[in-house]
Amino acid sequence: MLHKLRISNYALIEHLEIDLQEGFTVITGETGAGKSILLGALGLVLGERAETGVLFDPNNKCIVEATFNLDGLGLEAFFSENELDYEAECLLRREISPGGKSRAFINDSPVNLSQMKDLGQRLVDIHSQHDSLLISNASHQLAIIDDLAESGSLLDSYRKTWHAYKAQQQQLTELRQQVEENRQRLDLINFQLNELDKAKLTEGELVALEQQLQTLTHSEDIKTALFLAANNLNLAEINATALVKEAKAALSKISPYMADASELADRLGSAQIELNDIAREAERRADKINFDAGELDRLNKRYSDLRALMAKYKMTSVEELIQVREKLRGQINAVENSDAELNALRKALRDTENQLNRQAAELRQKRQSEIPNLERSIAQTLTSLGMPNARFHIRLNLLEKPGPTGSDEIKLLFSANKGMPPNDLDKIASGGELSRLMLALKSTFAARKRFPTMVFDEIDSGISGDIAAKAARIMSALASKTQLIVITHLPQIAARAGHHYFVFKRDDQQRTKTMIIKLSQLQRVEEIAAMLSNDHVSDAARQAARELMKGY
Repeated sequence: MLHKLRISNYALIEHLEIDLQEGFTVITGETGAGKSILLGALGLVLGERAETGVLFDPNNKCIVEATFNLDGLGLEAFFSENELDYEAECLLRREISPGGKSRAFINDSPVNLSQMKDLGQRLVDIHSQHDSLLISNASHQLAIIDDLAESGSLLDSYRKTWHAYKAQQQQLTELRQQVEENRQRLDLINFQLNELDKAKLTEGELVALEQQLQTLTHSEDIKTALFLAANNLNLAEINATALVKEAKAALSKISPYMADASELADRLGSAQIELNDIAREAERRADKINFDAGELDRLNKRYSDLRALMAKYKMTSVEELIQVREKLRGQINAVENSDAELNALRKALRDTENQLNRQAAELRQKRQSEIPNLERSIAQTLTSLGMPNARFHIRLNLLEKPGPTGSDEIKLLFSANKGMPPNDLDKIASGGELSRLMLALKSTFAARKRFPTMVFDEIDSGISGDIAAKAARIMSALASKTQLIVITHLPQIAARAGHHYFVFKRDDQQRTKTMIIKLSQLQRVEEIAAMLSNDHVSDAARQAARELMKGY
């Protein structure tokens, strides 16, 4: 249940704090005093989206906090799944910054808005005047019936299959398009693949070709340089190797007289070996270098062919051409294997469709089995609300194809008067009749699916007198099962409540503010007497208020 609501800097509210109790609570006040503003603030902390311009003071942030008691609600799994600390006393907090940025917290842990909304929907059911308008909407009607029939888990499973089915349909469409495009391009793809296969591409070939061309083009210069190196090192009459050898012999002779001479001689010996090796290698390589005009033409042609292929396919390397070749090969394989892939996807789609139809049938059966009980329960409540001739029917029509909520189209049909056939809800003229129907739906809903807290915002609109008293009794019975908070303008309902809050506006030197107080017993008498009166609160009105409260 909701224990405490704190609101700061929201709409006309500078700051207020409400301590709430179990049972039946009413909130009254003059029209425009800000009763619905309280619901707007509560909606924020339950995960609703914030509208712009909600700040009382545009320079400070808005903070709304709600404290709930979670004992016995079985919400531990929610906290575990969302990696949140579970505490029996749970604090939900919402902050809206002057820049419009929103932050949400559960027990001081930051959460996203969907997590807050998920938890909020398990804690509070709010009926607003907007719900009364939405009841004529077909999808909203189906949602009401599913809630009353407790079809939520079935519907969740169905929706998962529905999304999988739509995804597979999209996948099949895209694969068909791809296969068709590849088939239309198959001649071109085969030609291109054949062209690249004939090229016998190898990685690194272009770099190797460039090096070979450089060597062959400058073969005479290379050969001359190698022979010159070999000659100077080892072949000439006076060469480097001979001079090093002579220097080594001279150092060796003085080694008995100079300790370091032997080390220098050894180093020259190593140099002599290295120079001999370089000379032989230069001579060997020079012998291999021969200019071959035919080979040069072949290499140039191969190089030009590779460059032409790269330009044709807009690639910058042979390696990229190889990737193009393999991609083309894959496209041909895809066309060749497309029938098998398409058939496999068609089979998967049929299997998913069959599962979808089975779940839709199960969902429909669940709805159909609950409809008579729902109709009977709602009719009984309508009778207790002074509508003994009311007729309420739920018509379930089978769609040609399953949709996102099943294979059903729902119609809620209602007639308030004897002899009048039930008609669509949007044909109902009386707001009082619609209010009583909504109260019947909500009380039936509460009996089947317990919420810790329920909030009614002027669900009693359009009713008065004896009917208001009957509505008050139904609300009182409902409050014995759940915490019920009702915003009302009816004295019969206000008198029935166990707790009474009064909302009013106060003007200071700068602006208007919304305030709220909990009424004492004497203050309740005055407020209910004022609700019974037109302008002036008389002693007779006060006595009537006392009698009304005493009767309850």
